[in-house]
Amino acid sequence: MAETIQPLEKRQRITKEVDYQDVLKGTEAVVEALNHANDDRTRAFVTPFVIVTSIEGSGPTPPSRLHQLTDHDRYQARKIREIANKYKTRIHSDAFGGMIHMAIQDKDYALLGPDVHLQHCRGISFDEVKILADTGTNVSTSASITQMTARTPIVELIELGATVAISTDGTSPSTSFDLFQAMRKTQLIHQAAMRDEHYLPPGKLLEMVTIDAAKCIGWDDELGSIEIGKKADIITVNMKQAHLTPETMHIHRLVYQAVGNDVNHVIVDGKVLMTDRNVTTVEENQLIEEANAEALETIERAGLEKYMTPTKYFWGSTRAYVDEKRFDEADYVFAITEEELT
Repeated sequence: MAETIQPLEKRQRITKEVDYQDVLKGTEAVVEALNHANDDRTRAFVTPFVIVTSIEGSGPTPPSRLHQLTDHDRYQARKIREIANKYKTRIHSDAFGGMIHMAIQDKDYALLGPDVHLQHCRGISFDEVKILADTGTNVSTSASITQMTARTPIVELIELGATVAISTDGTSPSTSFDLFQAMRKTQLIHQAAMRDEHYLPPGKLLEMVTIDAAKCIGWDDELGSIEIGKKADIITVNMKQAHLTPETMHIHRLVYQAVGNDVNHVIVDGKVLMTDRNVTTVEENQLIEEANAEALETIERAGLEKYMTPTKYFWGSTRAYVDEKRFDEADYVFAITEEELT
């Protein structure tokens, strides 16, 4: 069994050097503890930060820098595959332009294929689009301004047979979890990129947050659509509101005008979790207060308050700058011995 992690009584910040073996052990412990937990409502995937570690980790890499996989690239792919196979689970990671071209060089262990779900895939080449489609790799994409400089080629991927879902990529002040908003942003970005307002019609967008999303995580046999034999995972949307009136062309109104707050009821696996926007399983206000307190305490403990302070360009300026240095470069080097590489 995985080791139980107890909370720190004084909530102090601890700095500890770890090697890559420690990272892998921690990953395996989480998968062992959580995969198929909560009556199988929780699935734990093996999640390396990116599928290739030796090039740019948060954006596309120029072709001139795409050389050969390093020993660590190959080692990571092999170990991630081993953990996924051991626990019969799937792989989730990030990928950007150049990584797919590099990953396929190690065909036996490449973090590509039907059991893999890749987030972002911004700035990938058409060759890489074909690799994703040919290997059956699943893709999800979130709408942001970065799509304007390095787009995820959604249309091309779908046309070649790849499954693509819409995601939100977490919650920052500029990014909500609202998938209704994400659908609209995704459509706008890619219609502008294709210079054609007919791409990504409302029905396809709704599929990309339901059945296509279920396919991406390998759960479409149980989730993602309302069918006999599938779990009863259902939301209802209150259409009797001024901004959703008149009640015609319902899919169009859901995609173009609804927001998350319009969801009235939530049913998960046949169990009602929210009725008339009242959550039935927890005391929502208390939970929100506790979450806020934990978040603020974590920010303080990690010394991140400085990132929350507006700069002098916040008000009255058309462009923001950060004139002062707000961070110290950290050294995130994982140590691997020669024995581990063999």
